[in-house]
Amino acid sequence: MSTYKQTITIFAFFISVSLCAQMSINTTNEIDTKLYDLKKELELAKTSSNTSKTAQVHVKLGDFFSRLELYTEAIKNYQAYLDIHKTKDSGLVYIQNALSTINLDLKKYSEASKYAYNSLTISEDINYSRGKAKANALLGSVAEKQGNYEKALEFQKLSLSIFNVLNDSTGLASTNENIGSIYEYLEQYDLAYQYFKTANTFAKNSETDLQINIINNLGDVNRKTGNYSKALGYTEQALMLAQKTNNESQIESALKDLARTYADLGDYEKAYGYLNNQSIVNEQELRQNNAEIVSAMQVLYEVKEKEAEVKLLNKQNQINKVRQYIILTITGAIILALIVGFLYWKKRRKHEKHILEYQQQLLQADLDKKTAEEQALKREIDIKVSSLTNYSLHIAHKNKMLSDVSKTLTKLKGRNSELVKTKLQELASEIEADLNNNNEWTELMGYFGQIHPAFFKILKQSALEKLSSSEMRLCLLLRLNLSSKEIAEILRITSDSVRIARYRLRKKLPLDSKDDLQAYLLNL
Repeated sequence: MSTYKQTITIFAFFISVSLCAQMSINTTNEIDTKLYDLKKELELAKTSSNTSKTAQVHVKLGDFFSRLELYTEAIKNYQAYLDIHKTKDSGLVYIQNALSTINLDLKKYSEASKYAYNSLTISEDINYSRGKAKANALLGSVAEKQGNYEKALEFQKLSLSIFNVLNDSTGLASTNENIGSIYEYLEQYDLAYQYFKTANTFAKNSETDLQINIINNLGDVNRKTGNYSKALGYTEQALMLAQKTNNESQIESALKDLARTYADLGDYEKAYGYLNNQSIVNEQELRQNNAEIVSAMQVLYEVKEKEAEVKLLNKQNQINKVRQYIILTITGAIILALIVGFLYWKKRRKHEKHILEYQQQLLQADLDKKTAEEQALKREIDIKVSSLTNYSLHIAHKNKMLSDVSKTLTKLKGRNSELVKTKLQELASEIEADLNNNNEWTELMGYFGQIHPAFFKILKQSALEKLSSSEMRLCLLLRLNLSSKEIAEILRITSDSVRIARYRLRKKLPLDSKDDLQAYLLNL
């Protein structure tokens, strides 16, 4: 391209940017007016209880917010239509497709697929071909975004066949472009170029934006295949159409493609120029979009605020009317209720005071009784514990004394005559018999049972094997928190024998290797 031609293009670009800036102000005003008109139309439809008209206005509002990419408000209005309109018809198909398109833009592919399938099912039920074509195209776009190009081609070609039957040039242009885009992703540029060319043929009778997009795609495919002269021709054509219609998005796209093409040609100065221009357009487009969104949101806020004010005023009027009818009755009732209530409260308070005094006296008497019982019980336990301890020490002392006497007598039998020996043997036998007497143990266990009545019952239930009487005695002494040395003296065995007895007892109880036997028995 010559320097003169490039200068003309850049000059035209700056003129278009200026025009776009001026038009953004007009567009913002148009958005405000449009939203006010739609809201007013909706209010009139609701006032007249015209559900059909209300549903139609919700669709218009949904389309309006969808174009501004205010998807939350768009979905809200489409959902309002679905809440009103329950008939399976082309309108229901349109809403399902619109919701699918929004979710596709939001990259919620599962939701987009769900609504597209709903649309397809309803279209098949009512035999609505155009709805089937659009639903299949949307399913193809979802599959393409998810990287499933084979499935995407299947859906798009199904859509293409239906649009062929309908002879819908716009649908054919759009679907051929979608198929071309899939082949472009697959780097099958010949097929992509073929479908884009076909799309361009059908797009001549379609909206300008679709034409520009297709021409841009033709330029992009030629750039990727190295045919730079054709690429520049298509992209410049797209730029001119975009400037003519003041379409900033398409102007930005064309400038970006021109920058890429010149970069591939090695002309970085021109590439930088177009890239810089693209940045300017991008900034201008962002400003315009932001201005449109802010304006729409402002109008929406004002409308909602006014609606809230109207509702509040209506509610207030209703309250005032009701208040006029009941204010005198309520006043009289309140005064009467206050008088009755005061008298009742005074009487009840006096009665409650007497009851409270009586309850306090009962509680105090009960508390004194429980305190006396607790002290008596404590004294009894202390006496029994003291008796048990003294008795245990008495047994230990007795056993030690008898053991010493037995040993002394045993030693004397070797030093005396035959008669003395016999007598001493009888005495030793009697002492040994006395030592083996279990009466003390019976009495000891009786004392122990009074202090710890459930100990032996719980012990037997938790034991893994049946415990012998000697093991039960060992458990009793351990529960009294006696040391192994003290136990050995009471049982008249060695400390090693106590250790062995403890080891055998552990085996019969549910204890781990790290558990303490005495701690376990103390917790029973």
